[in-house]
Amino acid sequence: MMTASPHASPTPAYSTPQVWLALLALVLLGCNLRSPLTAVQPVLGQIRESLDLGTVGAGLLTSIPVLCFGLLPPIVSPLIARLGIDRSIQSILLIVTFAVIFRPFAGVAGLFAGTLLIGLCLAVGNIVSLMLIARDFAGRTNLVTGLYTISLNLGAMLTLGLTAPMADRFGWRVALAAWAGLALAAMAPRWAASANAPEAGDTVHRELSHPSKTMPSTPAPVLIMALAFSVHIFAYYSLTAWLPTYLAGAGGMSVTEAGMVASSFQILSLTGSLGVPLLARHVSLGKLLIAMGLIWTITPIWILFAPGQWLLWSPIGSIAHGGTFVLVFMMIMKFTRSVDENRRASTKVQSIGYCFAALGPILTGWLQGAGWWAAFGMIAAVTTMLVPLGLLLTRYENRL
Repeated sequence: MMTASPHASPTPAYSTPQVWLALLALVLLGCNLRSPLTAVQPVLGQIRESLDLGTVGAGLLTSIPVLCFGLLPPIVSPLIARLGIDRSIQSILLIVTFAVIFRPFAGVAGLFAGTLLIGLCLAVGNIVSLMLIARDFAGRTNLVTGLYTISLNLGAMLTLGLTAPMADRFGWRVALAAWAGLALAAMAPRWAASANAPEAGDTVHRELSHPSKTMPSTPAPVLIMALAFSVHIFAYYSLTAWLPTYLAGAGGMSVTEAGMVASSFQILSLTGSLGVPLLARHVSLGKLLIAMGLIWTITPIWILFAPGQWLLWSPIGSIAHGGTFVLVFMMIMKFTRSVDENRRASTKVQSIGYCFAALGPILTGWLQGAGWWAAFGMIAAVTTMLVPLGLLLTRYENRL
C-alpha cells in the first residue's frame, strides 16, 4: 500500500458559494456534451428531405459523433495536457457555439463538417470533464459524477423534446442553431468558476488527494474499466437503437406507445445515475458492478419474453443503464493518483468503449434477421461479462 505523496498538492477547498458555482458550471457543461448530437434526431427526416440526403448520409450524420468518441480521444488527449483543463473547456464551448450555428446553414458539406467539429469538441469534453471533477471536487467525486451523468441525459432530453416543436414553427435550421444558446449559457459560469478556482493550477499533472484513503500501489485497473465500459456502452447502443422497432413490431405496441416506452427507458436511467453513487458509500465498486451485470443480463431477456411488462423492466433495466455508466467513471476517479493519470485512463476507457459500441447496432440489426431472440440473446450474453469483471475488481479493491 502507498499513502498519498507528502509532496502532492492537496486539493484546496472551495467556499460554499464557489462550490455551487463550480457545480452549476459542470452541469451546464454536461448538458452540452450530448445535446448538439441528439438535436439532429427529431428533425432527421426534414434534413433528409431538404438536403436530399440518402439513408447512408443520414446514417453517417448520426454515426460520426460516436466514431469521434471512439477514435479521437488518443489524438486529443495530448492537446488537453498542453492546454490544461480550463482552457480546454473554454475552447470547446466556443467552438461548439460556432459549429452549432454554422452547420444548418452551410449545405451538405457544412452539415457534415459542423457535425465532425462538434464530435471532436465533445470527445475532448468527455475526457476533460472527468479531470475537472477529480481536480475540483475531491471528497465529493461520487455524487458529483452522478450529477454530471444526469446532466448528459438532461441535455439530451431537452433537445429530443424541444427541437421538433421549434422546427415546426421556425424550420429545422433555426431549431438546430438555437441550441447554441445552451453552449453560450455554459460559458459565463465556466469562466467565473475558472477564475474562482481555489488553486491557479490549470495543470493536469498535480497529484490528487484522497482524504482518509490509501492509494493503490499498483496501476489503475484500466483494462477492467475499459472492458466494463465497452460491454455497457455496446449493450446500451444495441438495445436503444432497436428497442422502438421491436416494441412496435414483435412487441405488439403502436408506434407512439413504443416510442413512449423507449423514452421511459432513457429517462429512468437517472435513478441509476444517482442511486449508484449513494450505494457506493456502503458497497464496494466491484460488488456494484456484479449487481449491474446481473440486471443488465436479465433486462434484454425480460424485454424479449414480456414486452408488455415494461412498467417493471423499464425502471429496473434503467438502473443498470444509468448505474453502470456512472460506475465506470467512479472507478476512474477512485483508482487514479493524479489528474494526468485520470486523463490517460479516461482516454483509454472511452476510446476502446465507444469504438466497440459502434458495432452494437450493426450486429444487433444483422442478428435480428434470424429473429429477435438472436439479437437480444446476444446482448444478454455480452452483458454477462460484467459479472466476472466485477469479481476481478472486488479482488483488486481487497488488496488496497
